[in-house]
Amino acid sequence: MEVDDRPSDKRRVFAALLSSFLPGSGQLINARWRIAAQFAAPVAVAVGIAYLVVKLVPFPQLLAIALAPTTIVVLLIVNAIVFAWRVLASGQAFFDRRFDWRPRPAAGAGLAAIFIVTAVPHLFAASIGLGAMNAYSSIFSTAAVTGGVAGARSGPVPISGGRVNILLVGVDSGAGRDHALSDTMMVISVDPVGHTVSMVSVPRDMVNAPLSDGETYAPKLNSLMSFAQRNPKQFPEGGMRTLEDTIGLLLGIPIHYYVTADLASFQHLVDAIGGIDITIPKALDDPTYHGYGVKMGWSVTAGPHHFNGSDALAYARIRHPAGESDFTRQLRQQALLIALRRQIASPDLVLRLPALISTVGADVETDMPRDQLPTLAAVASEIGTKSIYQLVVKFPMVHPASISPYGSVQVPDLVKIRAAAAALFTAPGVKPSLSGASPSGASPSGVSSSGASSSGAAPSPGASSPDASPSAGP
Repeated sequence: MEVDDRPSDKRRVFAALLSSFLPGSGQLINARWRIAAQFAAPVAVAVGIAYLVVKLVPFPQLLAIALAPTTIVVLLIVNAIVFAWRVLASGQAFFDRRFDWRPRPAAGAGLAAIFIVTAVPHLFAASIGLGAMNAYSSIFSTAAVTGGVAGARSGPVPISGGRVNILLVGVDSGAGRDHALSDTMMVISVDPVGHTVSMVSVPRDMVNAPLSDGETYAPKLNSLMSFAQRNPKQFPEGGMRTLEDTIGLLLGIPIHYYVTADLASFQHLVDAIGGIDITIPKALDDPTYHGYGVKMGWSVTAGPHHFNGSDALAYARIRHPAGESDFTRQLRQQALLIALRRQIASPDLVLRLPALISTVGADVETDMPRDQLPTLAAVASEIGTKSIYQLVVKFPMVHPASISPYGSVQVPDLVKIRAAAAALFTAPGVKPSLSGASPSGASPSGVSSSGASSSGAAPSPGASSPDASPSAGP
């Protein structure tokens, strides 16, 4: 009786499985030392390079670079090569010539299963890459916010090494509105030399804002973008550029780029990153607040909280609790933005990339050049919360007026606003201050974001500054 000396099919499958995880390892158990080294060497080099990149490049910058279209194409090609290399190593280990006999059908099925399992993470990575490319196409499209105006004028370009000024606009286009309103208007200015960020919130109820043609816009500022979009002959530069120019004139600075999203987008973004951690300085209760996931009434206790998108949006929007106003609300919005920045800078975000890419691609829009993102991300990664300077434009830079055809409004004092802005938007490398603004009285209730205090135009965190304290609402 002849003895079947055919090697075990289990050994074939095991060797193939090892090489599918780590090319070369299956060849080692097959005693193919040279072939094992040939398969393992490229992997070792690639892993070493990846390790150095992760160690040397800050995560926000690395993420910005990785999500750039050119990089995505390269990564998709690398992803395909790595998959092919794993399949080749697995197949060689299975069909090594030391195995003289054909494998049984069961062993062949095992190899097919290994190939399928090997393909799954590569298909997942490819879907993330393709999703990121689609998101880029959506985010960097300007037709919607410019009103689709042919030849709409683009903004000023930042000088090399100079400040980059970005207007963040939160648009309220919810049910019951026949046009969108700029619910939140905040300027973020990044100093790449001094590694500081200056944040200024502009009142949405401000009237008589300056226009680029020398006239003023009499109604509330939050209606300007929508009005300009509906009147392209009067505002050929488009709605967003008109708003950028007006806020730039108000503050005495050029606005280079914008980022816009509606309120639901902010809610979706917070949910996509798994929520945000924020410390609430005092209890708040608004029994009249509703919408965006809240049926009626919203409250929060003092102390640390983990907010989902609905709660974060409610915290950013409520105005009716005792002692609160549009100005304190703007301080809360700044604190939320700082908390959002911290969460996005966390490496844990990698696990949530698919949801984040889908959300950002569908809901966020900007005119910022794509090649600016890695640079800004690199600067942002080096800026701590103590180098974030915050200001809400409030009394005495604006004062309330109740007798107006537009309801309760804020009337600007351009001289005081521009003086405060000049002290905050300093030359590159010069520490911001609030020397141009006058004290307004009581210190603010404050808004704390996990150690970042939104006490006004002072580094966050820090002692409260009377210059940035919220005044009573109109």
